[in-house]
Amino acid sequence: MKILKLTPVLALLFVLGACNDREREAAEVEEVVVEDSWDADEAMNTWRDDWNANDSTSLRAATANDAVLFIEGKAHRNDSVSAWINNSASWMNRLETTPVVKNKGENFAYEAGTYTHSTRENDTLQMQGTYTVIWERMGEDWKIKLMDISPEVDLPPMAMQEQE
Repeated sequence: MKILKLTPVLALLFVLGACNDREREAAEVEEVVVEDSWDADEAMNTWRDDWNANDSTSLRAATANDAVLFIEGKAHRNDSVSAWINNSASWMNRLETTPVVKNKGENFAYEAGTYTHSTRENDTLQMQGTYTVIWERMGEDWKIKLMDISPEVDLPPMAMQEQE
């Protein structure tokens, strides 16, 4: 008989306990996962458009302060990268890029391919070569950490033949 009298009390305690757990769960700070909205393809398109607009300010803003630029295998850092952007942006015209490989991870993105462009002084002169651009997440921003620009070079015929 005592058990029957305790049943409603135990049920009430169970219900109150369950409600208390829900309140505690609601009161806990929920971790909000923010989806990374940065689009590597859009960033590369903007980068190319900035070159075509001769916008050296935007190009420098997209480039990390410690970025490395390789031109024909020679590394350039810091002030050399800014100087190259300033000088190149003023004369480059109609830059077109054709990606061959690209990928994006949580904290990096890269794109490599071929490019062509003319110059403001000679629109018929077509310069071409290969490029690689590596982006890195720096806090909330993405910046270019490495650019490798290699103008096309004529290699001797034997250099391109497969070895047997």
